[in-house]
Amino acid sequence: MPFFQPPNQENVSLFYTDDGARASTPLLLLHGYLCDSHDWSAQIPALLSAGHRVLALDLRGHGRSTTPPPPYSPHIFAADILALLSHLSIPSVVLIAHSMSTITASIVAVEHPHLVRALVLVHPIYAITGPALSALLEEMRADAARAPELAARFFAAGMYTPRTPAWVQTWNRRRALGADPEVVVGCMAGLVALEGMVTGRGEAARAYMRRRRAPRLVVSGVDTAMEWEREVGWGEGDEVREVREGAFLHVVEGDVVNGYIIEWLKKIL
Repeated sequence: MPFFQPPNQENVSLFYTDDGARASTPLLLLHGYLCDSHDWSAQIPALLSAGHRVLALDLRGHGRSTTPPPPYSPHIFAADILALLSHLSIPSVVLIAHSMSTITASIVAVEHPHLVRALVLVHPIYAITGPALSALLEEMRADAARAPELAARFFAAGMYTPRTPAWVQTWNRRRALGADPEVVVGCMAGLVALEGMVTGRGEAARAYMRRRRAPRLVVSGVDTAMEWEREVGWGEGDEVREVREGAFLHVVEGDVVNGYIIEWLKKIL
């Protein structure tokens, strides 16, 4: 069955898929805010064809997973990832994460380093959170019923480039509008709560991210994000690849991103 329940959480059922060669180091794909594992549809076949075992998870409150009461935070999502790895008896994994999940993946890498063989961070946002998210959260909390509408507006305002297909924008808008308001607000609250400690560009966040020991591939088109990766510092095997196609660059430029990921994995696995 492609569902599992984290221990002692009867109201939580998480959807995942698990395909490919069992002998290889598994890759676990993690989606972004108000998205789901379908966002990796351009990557999954390519990674399977390259010989990898590929898992893709719908985070709680997203996709086909259930929507339990809050909280919805990167640390809660990290606990669900640990539960999935335990459920499948996986000793270590490559985390391939998009947007919001780049924070969760980094938390797992820092706090459970033995579990993370490598990190692939697509459009990482941990360096570019800040006042805008806090303001959006306050607006959402003032009228929670409008939170999905506000999230859809947030996507439309800054996630795309002129090359982002209309179907991608429509898909994201409809998912946001159909999301549970508690999930919409809860995820945003979880992100804002980490500002200055795990996320942002201050010294505490910088020190936290320097605790990541796994090699990392960063794929981004945001100048401040790429500059910050260099400021944090590079280890053996770390690389940055530039793709300037908005937040959903892995959808818009799927073949390019797939090539970067597959070639990098050959080097470090």
